Amino acid sequence: MKINLIQVPYDLGEEQVGMGKGPIRFIQAGADRNLLDQGFEVKVETIKRDVPAKDDMLKKIANINANLAKSIKKAISEGYFPLVLGGNCNTILGILAGLPPSKIGIIYFDAHGDFNTPEISISGFFDGMPLAIATGQCYPDLLTHIGNMSPIPESHTMHVGARDLDPKERELLENSEVQVVTTDELKEDIEMRILHSALTKLHPQVQEVYLHIDIDVIDPQEAPGVNYRTPNGLSLDEMEKAIKTIAAHFRIKAAALTAYNPDHEEDEKTLQTGFRLLNVIADAVASSLTSK
Repeated sequence: MKINLIQVPYDLGEEQVGMGKGPIRFIQAGADRNLLDQGFEVKVETIKRDVPAKDDMLKKIANINANLAKSIKKAISEGYFPLVLGGNCNTILGILAGLPPSKIGIIYFDAHGDFNTPEISISGFFDGMPLAIATGQCYPDLLTHIGNMSPIPESHTMHVGARDLDPKERELLENSEVQVVTTDELKEDIEMRILHSALTKLHPQVQEVYLHIDIDVIDPQEAPGVNYRTPNGLSLDEMEKAIKTIAAHFRIKAAALTAYNPDHEEDEKTLQTGFRLLNVIADAVASSLTSK
């Protein structure tokens, strides 16, 4: 399998600060070589921002994601699997804009909901809204600037691993058609029956999925290098089982690993966790291609 490892080294439009350092650190530490050693053909690409740093945040985010969408389209046309190393979770917007407009679904792993809107957000933090934007809850003009992306229906969407939600965000998510599988549900279900059931329910709506993993969905004991450590997260073993379960149900069209901040790292734990996740994703996608 051919993998296009795409770095998006930005944090809310700013280059190589905060979580924007994460993609660069993965490559410096040999993420591409690690995948090569697993037998994959790998090329590395870096997304560039081509608007001035003085522009406002939304304009910079739109530009970065528009460029990411172009790279996703090119990778797929050349037979590569797009595996994105993102700073912020808003990379979901560029990835979805670059995917073929077929019946694509979203499977979104994150300790947080990312389902806030400007009207209900306590903090107003933009990166607490990417899943809401992707499903058409807010910022419709942003999607147009990124590449005329149509929102993904809520019924085509699954959120996995949430354990830190704002009150109104929780209410919005619970009243939506997004399927929600919590961390506690996965931890109590060694055989992944709940996830299997949710995927089965998703299947009539969706042919392929985009797999999004914010690394803070993993417990801080194994992934401390994040901005917002949230206890009682998934273990690496649980995450590996979940990824394999997803790949058994759907073809994964693209995937992203986001939100690693090396400034908060401890003993390279998060780096090694990320390496393992990248390997598991690549192996699962390769296996699904041969079985489907």
